Amino acid sequence: MKHATRTAAASTAFQQLRHWLSGLSLLIAVAIGLTPAAHAETTKIRIGLIGTNESQIPILLAIDKGYFKTENLDVEPVHFAGGGIAVQAFVGGSIELASFATDHVLRLDNRGGDARFLIGIDRFITHILVVPAGKGYKSFADLKGKKIGVTAPGSYSDNVLRWELAKRGINPDRDVTIIGIGDDNAATAGLQSGQIDALITTTSSLIQYGIEQPGKLQVLYDWRSIPHSGQAVIGRQRWIDSHPEAARGVARAVLKAEQTIQTDPEAVKKIIRQQFPGRSEAFVDQYAAAAKNLLSRDGRISHDGFLKMTEILRGVEPGLKPIDQAKVDLTDKLLGR
Repeated sequence: MKHATRTAAASTAFQQLRHWLSGLSLLIAVAIGLTPAAHAETTKIRIGLIGTNESQIPILLAIDKGYFKTENLDVEPVHFAGGGIAVQAFVGGSIELASFATDHVLRLDNRGGDARFLIGIDRFITHILVVPAGKGYKSFADLKGKKIGVTAPGSYSDNVLRWELAKRGINPDRDVTIIGIGDDNAATAGLQSGQIDALITTTSSLIQYGIEQPGKLQVLYDWRSIPHSGQAVIGRQRWIDSHPEAARGVARAVLKAEQTIQTDPEAVKKIIRQQFPGRSEAFVDQYAAAAKNLLSRDGRISHDGFLKMTEILRGVEPGLKPIDQAKVDLTDKLLGR
């Protein structure tokens, strides 16, 4: 009888010890974040970035500030020289997301693709038309018979130029010669040598021209106040469906970066120095101020901007069918707005 009592007591003590150890293990696991509830699996994402411009700043800032990491995302930027190569990588699956021109979504949708906007980045058309100062150019009409440089045939700059010329009654294929001139260095050399008479350029290049060659160039036309969906973070519907929380995390992280751009100029300048190593502080300061005004504050793609993108692209590719913005724009849904 006494043996049975001792056995029962020992068993009870053992059970209590086991429960105590189990509880201690749970507390330790919680403390170091190893419980299933506390430890979320990290999703690795490769995101394509095109060229070097202000549209990259929200992505790079979100990486630098750890906003993606907070969302359990390991984001790797993959840099491409042009949009065409990035689209091929995107469709082929070698990158999960891309930050490129929104008109690619219209093209892909017309080909049966499932590209979607996760969050907007730009607010306006991002281009400026510059000409050499002192040549007497005052309007687009003065460019008839002249050579105009764009990044590449079929590029965003090419589409904007062709749309504007046609709107003004100037045939882009007969009345002017449009030349794919490449990057900033080649474009500057082409303008200086007379290879081209005018150039479609971007904010960063315009600022640098003003610093390096003050007074030598003049702005003939500036599109940067015209609403346009510009660039956005783009993913495929099938990826979004299979990674819903990651998609929401991307939208939240980029939105937070966009808000930081409006409030923390030093954070923006840090990214610009990484993008443009060796540039002067005058360039960094001017570009940071310009980016704040040009980039989205809330991630929304305005309806007017979406319609303008559609108008411009269909102006040069009339066979494309328009699409419903609600079908492809998931921004508000992902952000719970």
